[in-house]
Amino acid sequence: MSEPFPPHGPLTPHPFGRWRHDLSNEVNALTMATSAARYMIEMGNLQAAMVNLARAEESGRRCVELLRTGPPIP
Repeated sequence: MSEPFPPHGPLTPHPFGRWRHDLSNEVNALTMATSAARYMIEMGNLQAAMVNLARAEESGRRCVELLRTGPPIP
């Protein structure tokens, strides 16, 4: 009989899993902010669109930084 995955016992986050989770969060934030900006432009609210585009830019910068440093090597 095979061992269940993950093994029983205290769960400790894997460094690569955490990095991938952080990257995924930033990509999601970027996607949501650009989608919201598009909607705001369609509604004629350029000020709100600009706020969301700034959020998207920040998420993009964090994605670049995560990709530049790469996942932790165990």
